[in-house]
Amino acid sequence: MIRITDRLAGKRIRFHAATSVRDLYEVRDFIRDHDLLGMDTESTGINCYRPDWRLRTVQWGHKFDAYVVPARFRKFISWAFEQPVKLIGHNGPHDIRCIDEYLGYETGVVCFGETYIPSHHVDSRGKDVGGTGHGLKELSIARIDRNAGKWDIARKEAFKEIRIAMPGEFYKSGPNKGQPKSRKAKLTEGWALISWKHPAMIAYAAADPLLTYWLWEKEQHLLRQFRKLYKFDHRVQLACDRLQRRGISLDIPYTERLSRAYTRKADSMIDKACEVYGCGNIQSTDQVATVLIGLGAELHELTPTGKWKMNAEILRDLMDAPYSSGKIKDFIHCVLIAKQLIKRRESYTEAMLREKDVNGRVHTSLNALVAVTSRMSASNPPLQQLPTKDHEDEVMWQSEE
Repeated sequence: MIRITDRLAGKRIRFHAATSVRDLYEVRDFIRDHDLLGMDTESTGINCYRPDWRLRTVQWGHKFDAYVVPARFRKFISWAFEQPVKLIGHNGPHDIRCIDEYLGYETGVVCFGETYIPSHHVDSRGKDVGGTGHGLKELSIARIDRNAGKWDIARKEAFKEIRIAMPGEFYKSGPNKGQPKSRKAKLTEGWALISWKHPAMIAYAAADPLLTYWLWEKEQHLLRQFRKLYKFDHRVQLACDRLQRRGISLDIPYTERLSRAYTRKADSMIDKACEVYGCGNIQSTDQVATVLIGLGAELHELTPTGKWKMNAEILRDLMDAPYSSGKIKDFIHCVLIAKQLIKRRESYTEAMLREKDVNGRVHTSLNALVAVTSRMSASNPPLQQLPTKDHEDEVMWQSEE
């Protein structure tokens, strides 16, 4: 058993990670000895339905102790979720979906308590608009201990230390001349690459169910205050979970053809912007502004750094301006259409093809409580924002056929 001792809100806490079958006896006794436990999982990504997704660890935590169990102990994990212990989660349905997908069957487990919902009732604002935020780390820093985010910081630093080999590339000079090249892993790649035994990863994983348990205790007055609203939103959360599990069937051949059509049409617009108007990169605001000025456009708005503003709203206003020449309108049309099609391809068609499961179904993330108004949203991919089929799409579809 790997053990790490730390402190939270002035109290001594302990993290334990099982490395052998013998260690599981201690975890078994821990689960049996408690009626209520925080629960969490760590995996290689958010979408547990992707073919390349893997579960890394499952964690249980009480007030001062938390245990990490690696996914290779499948039978033990299955046994643990058959026990009568009540589980507390922070967006618990996500973790239960991960467990069910890993085990290959629906356990039927429903988290007894959910810490995400009360946090939204007390302050529905996100951190970016002055609120506390609703992430477990954000809430723990605000309500438990201002240093509660230290394990997340350590985890990110550990990810930055990971190096990935670059096959077929070698250093041509310097002290590493002739040696294979490598690059730093991206933060999104770290989840799959880091060893689950890394101390930073163990502490990060073990801290989550422990923080969830602490947060649940802190939120009891909110649960009493908003009891009816909490029960309603919990039912809505579970309904969204059922929809997400089911997913939608994707017409793969159609989506692939549409994605190619987006690419072809966008490329034609980009080529025209380059060959006719000399804009080598339509994503460069400097280059777009330079071309427009050269065509005689009148620009007025600057960014705080002193560059010309070139957002879609400004470009559309220029297109509608009575003094804009035909060339100005034609160039802006190329830029806007190319950007729109690139976004549609990357955000929708390619995202759906990338996120689909082995049965060709897309399990978009349904978020029951998002904005201040508590409206729902969908992400990965954002299906609620799918564009309607306009004339431009009809032209592309006919050319594809």
